[in-house]
Amino acid sequence: MDALLRIGSALMGLLLILAFLQSASRVALVNRDRGDWLARRIGWLVHTTLGGLARTQPRYENVKDALDWVLPLYILLVIAVWFGLVLAGFGLLIWSCQAEHSLLKAMIASGSQLSTLGFLTPSDTAGRMLAILEGAFGLGIIVFYFTFVPGYQTTIQTRQVKVAWLYARGGHGLTNFTLLEWFLLTGGSDWNGLWEDWESWFRNLGETHRLVPPLAFVPTVQRNQTWLAAAAVVLDSASFYLSAIEAQSAQAAAVCHRTGVDALRLIAAELADQQSAPEALDGRRLSRPDFFSAYDRFVGLGAKVRVEREACWLRFVELRREYEPSLQSLAKSLLVPENDSLLLPLAA
Repeated sequence: MDALLRIGSALMGLLLILAFLQSASRVALVNRDRGDWLARRIGWLVHTTLGGLARTQPRYENVKDALDWVLPLYILLVIAVWFGLVLAGFGLLIWSCQAEHSLLKAMIASGSQLSTLGFLTPSDTAGRMLAILEGAFGLGIIVFYFTFVPGYQTTIQTRQVKVAWLYARGGHGLTNFTLLEWFLLTGGSDWNGLWEDWESWFRNLGETHRLVPPLAFVPTVQRNQTWLAAAAVVLDSASFYLSAIEAQSAQAAAVCHRTGVDALRLIAAELADQQSAPEALDGRRLSRPDFFSAYDRFVGLGAKVRVEREACWLRFVELRREYEPSLQSLAKSLLVPENDSLLLPLAA
């Protein structure tokens, strides 16, 4: 009976170690579009818990202070869970091969090797071989921490550079068509370069924030800025460009629009239950008069616009409805205020 128990413990230990290897490999080495199940569950637990606490805060600034902790806690919990899997797995292996006769001492010996402290090392050959292997696992977890934390920070900084760039051109505040208006005011001519630049931003956003959803919760350095509002501005500007502007760069704008739509949809799917449609935001809506006001303003700036204003509006509505549900879903998940004018749903 004792032999069967030790064999079962050895198999369980191997399964735990394999679970760690699979999770760590998917997070660090394997480029999978869905990421790792265990890491995603940990991320969901963290942002759900902190999101619930943040919802009790009276001001959005306090909400952002709470969400600041999503990424740090996610990283610490992933490492802690990996540490626990390896510690328990090798502890069971040490006990099953009788390198330590007490299960408690086997776990302590496992922790000693995993932490590389070495204060308790099994005395027999099998135990020492396991200790060497486990020490390598411990070093691997430490390397992961010091490698991926800077990587996450670089991802956030890359995102923030473009957000800050857009807000700087919005002056006192962004509007839904700030990007388009700024480009016309400055007499820009390289429309392809503009749309390709933001296409690259959306592509990077979709890949990184889908694989590591807690990145979406990291607030901007400037408290009055959000990456979601920046995404809304770019997509609204691209939608207006495609629906109302006579231009030669429609293909580049269309690719940017499609990339942005896909990125927001994928991120929203990771952060919210897509079984039900997102609730519409309350308050004022983006209406036909808003669109026609922008239309007239761009005519005054010398833009070559299509003459059928009503047809332009209908085309704009068609394009915006491709990403509006994702904007609303993300605003709800990220606790962005519902009265943010940049996230206005279309008028009925």
